[in-house]
Amino acid sequence: MVASLAFFAFGLGYALFSFVIAVVFRDEVLADMLSTTTSGPVATLWYVAVSVVLVPVWAVWAELRRGKDVRRAIGNVALVVAAILALHLGFTLFKTTMPAIVPYYADPYLAAFDAWLHANSDPWAVINRVVGPETMLGLAPLYHGPWLIAAFLFPVILVACDDDEARIKRYFLLYCASWVVIGNVLALGGMSVGPVFFDRFYDSSRFGLMTLTHRFAGVESTTLGALQEYLWQMSSAGRESFGTGISAFASVHVSVATVVALYCGERSALLAVPAALLCGAILLLSIWSGYHYAADGYVSVGVMALLWAFLRRRFEPAGLLPAFRGQVSGDLYRANR
Repeated sequence: MVASLAFFAFGLGYALFSFVIAVVFRDEVLADMLSTTTSGPVATLWYVAVSVVLVPVWAVWAELRRGKDVRRAIGNVALVVAAILALHLGFTLFKTTMPAIVPYYADPYLAAFDAWLHANSDPWAVINRVVGPETMLGLAPLYHGPWLIAAFLFPVILVACDDDEARIKRYFLLYCASWVVIGNVLALGGMSVGPVFFDRFYDSSRFGLMTLTHRFAGVESTTLGALQEYLWQMSSAGRESFGTGISAFASVHVSVATVVALYCGERSALLAVPAALLCGAILLLSIWSGYHYAADGYVSVGVMALLWAFLRRRFEPAGLLPAFRGQVSGDLYRANR
């Protein structure tokens, strides 16, 4: 309950801070916020909506099984859900304001660095050649299916399936960092639109081959293509809604997937492999789809891994879980008597 309350306080404070920043740098912020309730992407992700209902119910049931009364169980889950809503409202407000704080500038540098890093080849083209457009298009639903569920409901899943308050606290922190540190702090330092919007924004043909490849692969008729077009339309019109705003560096898609993979690997060796594969698929899709440069994903993985290691060392010295540390201490005490 303490971790959930701290998470809620952070989410609320972050939303208020983002609102103030938006008001300072933009006009008609309140009108834009109200338009959130009347605008939405053309793609319907019904399974995400179902999960938004079922996962909190599962979390309440899990709290009841732990012996909490109904009011405390519902209150704890409600705090986490409210924190998520506040966090994402704040993230949208801040992300859509970032171009007014730091104009887009970094794409030519990131594109050149990507090509240099991959032997003078664009990484999306390497993936297209090695994996194939049909396979990548088949994997595309992962980008807006399982990822969206994790992106919005990971903290609720933590409450539902974890009894370790210290670990829950660590992953609440990592979850917030995957959005705020990666999606705001680092993003401001490397403001970029990404390969998929590069040519339209800079009036160039730098990624013309990628655009043709996507067109022939049929991306335009998929949820992935519909959401990309929606993002561009909203950004061009200066409007906002949940999940809108364009910034490529660094990749929140990859940072959230990395947090989930780290958690699964920490909990179970059986979960580690599929979680790592999902994270790898999200990284490949983020590059092939043009949402991100490869460097965006590499930085996200590296930063989140370093934060995970720091928090694990900070809250769990010697890498031992609290319960195990207690058992070891007890064994040493009895052995020395």
